[in-house]
Amino acid sequence: MHEDRPAFGQRLSELAELGVIEFRPEPLDAIVERRLKTVWEERSCPHCGADNLHALNGSDRIWCGRCDWKTTYTRGTPFYDSELTPGEFLIAFILYADTLLSIT
Repeated sequence: MHEDRPAFGQRLSELAELGVIEFRPEPLDAIVERRLKTVWEERSCPHCGADNLHALNGSDRIWCGRCDWKTTYTRGTPFYDSELTPGEFLIAFILYADTLLSIT
């Protein structure tokens, strides 16, 4: 990489500061939520072994209709107990990975 050209991460940061691009994690949040809920709904209950679990749109809860076991759809993922939303988490990871890849 040329020393007179900024790394991609730095250029991206400059464009964001200028308002040329905007990071919107909300679409990513919806995609992550939908995919994780689908995975949970296809699993059997870890508590009683019931064939499937339930999830509602607009709720982060997953539950078993037979034994009333409950959890959140982010359990067992890097998003669990994070102060960042899944979309913010993914954007941060992408920027971090880009920074590592930009180092020569």
